[in-house]
Amino acid sequence: MTKLKELFLNSELRAGGFYELAIQVCQSDNNMPIKDYTSYIWSLDYVEGPFDENFNLITADIENIQHRGLITLGDYKIPFMTYNIREDEPVETGFNWFDICFYTSAIEHIFGEEYQTWSESPKVPIELTLFLENSIIELYKLFPFKLALKDFEISGQYYFKDLKTVLEVPFSPLFIIGGINLEKILESNRAFVTTVEKIEKEKYA
Repeated sequence: MTKLKELFLNSELRAGGFYELAIQVCQSDNNMPIKDYTSYIWSLDYVEGPFDENFNLITADIENIQHRGLITLGDYKIPFMTYNIREDEPVETGFNWFDICFYTSAIEHIFGEEYQTWSESPKVPIELTLFLENSIIELYKLFPFKLALKDFEISGQYYFKDLKTVLEVPFSPLFIIGGINLEKILESNRAFVTTVEKIEKEKYA
C-alpha cells in the first residue's frame, strides 16, 4: 500500500498535459449517462480509487468534476483520472463530456521515454490503447455517445456537428462515432473517423 500511495502522490507524474479519451456524451440536461460511465470505470477490477488528495478512498460522485486513482494496465500500474464536464450556459444546448486522462509525464516515466503521446506522431503504449478501445466499446453500450476523441489535450476541441462541415485537422486525433451516424457526416471527414463497431470487430478479429 505504501508504494501505491507514493505512486499516487508523486507530483512528478502529474505534468506535461493529458493524453486522453474525451467523450461528448449527451445533452447537459441528462446526467444519468455520466453516472453510468463514472460507475463503470471506478468499478473495474483493475482500477483502484477514487482517492482524495491524501490517498483516502472516496465515493465516486458526479458532483465531483474530477476523480483520481490508479489503474493496472498489463504489468504496469499508472495514475489516471476521469473528468465530467457539464456545459450549462445554457443547459438546453450544452453537452455533458466524460474524459479519461493520463498525464504524459506518467506515461513516459512508467512505460518508457519513447512513448511520447504529445507529438505529431504519437507513440502510445499498447496496454493504454487496448484499455481506451475497450472503454469506447463498453461505454457506448451503456449509452451511445455522440462523439469520442482520442489524442493529446483534445477535450472540447471538436463536436459531432463539426463533422458535418468541411473540417481541416492540423494534427492526428482519432474521431470515433457510432456506425449509425456515419452517413450524417461529410464524406471528406471520414478519413479520420472510425466507428465503435469497427473497433469492436478488430478487437475480436
